[in-house]
Amino acid sequence: MSDNLRRYCDIHAALRKLCRHEPKGNHARHLTTLALLISGIVGSKKCQLTAVATKAASGSLRESRIKRLTRWLQNERITPEVYFLPYVQWLLESLPRVLWCW
Repeated sequence: MSDNLRRYCDIHAALRKLCRHEPKGNHARHLTTLALLISGIVGSKKCQLTAVATKAASGSLRESRIKRLTRWLQNERITPEVYFLPYVQWLLESLPRVLWCW
């Protein structure tokens, strides 16, 4: 298993674990895309979609991943309150206190 795929699987499993109940339908697909985005950002250490798509684990072509991520980010149903803040809050709480005492 490649590093990109392993990282994606770990991130996807962690996101699913943080949900109150098993995600289904669109919510499950949105979590999959969020895991793909996070995995690509971590792998590429950049946030440009071309770099992210290169390191995102998926069987599709890079251009298809760029289009998928672009559409997901532009979707008005993808709100920070639902798809970003709960996970950021969990991430900040899991970091050692020393790191966030700027």
